Amino acid sequence: MDMLIAMKVMTEVARTGSFVGASRSLSLSPASISRIVGELEAELQARLVNRTTRQLKLTEAGEAFVARAPGILEEVEALRYAVADHHAVPRGRLRISCVAGFGNECLAPALPAFLARHPGLQVTLDVDNRKIDLLEDHYDVAIRLGPLPASSLIAQRIATQRVVFVATPGFVARHGRPERISDLAGLPSIMQVSGDWGKLHRFRYGGEVVDFAAPQEFVVGSAAAARNAVLTGHGYGLLNDFAVERDLAEGRLVRLLEHYEPEERPILAIRSHRVHVPQKILTFLDFLRVTFRP
Repeated sequence: MDMLIAMKVMTEVARTGSFVGASRSLSLSPASISRIVGELEAELQARLVNRTTRQLKLTEAGEAFVARAPGILEEVEALRYAVADHHAVPRGRLRISCVAGFGNECLAPALPAFLARHPGLQVTLDVDNRKIDLLEDHYDVAIRLGPLPASSLIAQRIATQRVVFVATPGFVARHGRPERISDLAGLPSIMQVSGDWGKLHRFRYGGEVVDFAAPQEFVVGSAAAARNAVLTGHGYGLLNDFAVERDLAEGRLVRLLEHYEPEERPILAIRSHRVHVPQKILTFLDFLRVTFRP
């Protein structure tokens, strides 16, 4: 049997928690996944997976196998790059994890052009705000809001996130245009809060630092949901500038409190530290740098 393929299969079975999930990730049938796992168990003379009709769970031997397999696969990949010229044309599957707001509004619309330029690449983009482990979750690149805590990972700044106060023209016509943050008190609001993010925002105004605690009247966990709610005219919102750029340009929304300068947060593309970085990763990082440069 092909031990490398078996390692990839077991790694995906563990990551997705099912044969069906692994089959989708690897473009194999569930029957093929089951057969490969069975052959691997026969080869090792050990049961790696306990499976019932409802769930799949790794045995102790399976956990030991999966714990070491990704490192071996990465070493094999590094060896392949060390002895062959794989740097001319990027190819293979690129797995990306991206924060939801930037992923939905900016990265996802840009990726078709990237793929058209590099037909040897395939992309899997996961868009959410959960915490991940770049290596254990087998991502090539993660895009997150900085700053990056001390770690061995390598981060590249690709953009900047700024929040802006916005409302519809109709909302302003009904409630007037606030001049200070204190003027927002009592006005209907729509706030995006995800975990700890979004509860408190910091601005500079007249040389002073002003903190704004997000009202809790109407709170949503998604940038897209917050934007759609603000567009109804029910309340003002505090949204990422890249999420409302087109709405502002086309007049669906207007800026409020423009003289309040928001705190900027870097948007980082993060990769692991490798001696031999696959060309697909280097090509993608170059694409991010050019596409989203200020």
